[in-house]
Amino acid sequence: MIFKGIDNQTVEFKITNYEFPENTTCEYDSNWLLIYLNINSKCGKWKTIDPALLTEEVKEIIKWFEKLSNNIKPESKRLTFIEPNIEFELTKFNESLKLVKIIFDLESRPKNADDKKEYYVECELNNIELKTISENLEKELNPFPTRGFE
Repeated sequence: MIFKGIDNQTVEFKITNYEFPENTTCEYDSNWLLIYLNINSKCGKWKTIDPALLTEEVKEIIKWFEKLSNNIKPESKRLTFIEPNIEFELTKFNESLKLVKIIFDLESRPKNADDKKEYYVECELNNIELKTISENLEKELNPFPTRGFE
């Protein structure tokens, strides 16, 4: 799926597989997802693939965007995860438009990243676009159910 940012910036986000597809019985190791990012931003252009999110964390992102699409302010304006590679920050909220900043850190930055620089893409999204993001993320996650809780 593609997040469309301000000024033709884009973030392509794909779940490519589990980090350990053969491991199905461990609560954490069974649920790390390889996240492919292809970023075209004012900060530069780069691609990464890294086990950046757990299945349950992607579910959090889906719920967060779903709430925004229904004009419900999330409990937290900033959505962070165990691995601090990617985060989402709500910087503007009104009935018709939300501004979401997608921030990249550590392995999700360019290989030659400057530690003093913030790497991000800002997206100005209406409720229909937010709903579409939530639905598209759900489609990305569907082939990768949470495992290891037998």
